[in-house]
Amino acid sequence: MFYKTLLVLLTVLSIGFPQEQEPKFGQFRVNHEALEWTHDKEAHFAGSFGLYYLFTSKGMTKGNAVNTVVWLGLFKEYLDALIPWEKYGNWGGDGWSNADLVANFAGVGSAYIIDRLWE
Repeated sequence: MFYKTLLVLLTVLSIGFPQEQEPKFGQFRVNHEALEWTHDKEAHFAGSFGLYYLFTSKGMTKGNAVNTVVWLGLFKEYLDALIPWEKYGNWGGDGWSNADLVANFAGVGSAYIIDRLWE
């Protein structure tokens, strides 16, 4: 319950942060993109899907694997929000993206459902 509450709170807080012309390190940026199925969303989906199976194949429980993948996705979005790719390259991103998180959740959720149905 704590994780769901934290996720909702972080998502709500990420909406409406002011954007400046030149991005600065440590300044929270939001990417207000639409949920379009682009290569970036495919990468988030496939990455989350694959990480779930990597963690479960190494002995992690299904629940812990889902939690770990979700937290890794949130961590990556914070990196994208705080580190501008324009200056730091692949270490950063173009801002917090709720669409990326949806793709992450869809990937790990699909993997979990397939894993449960496979039993």
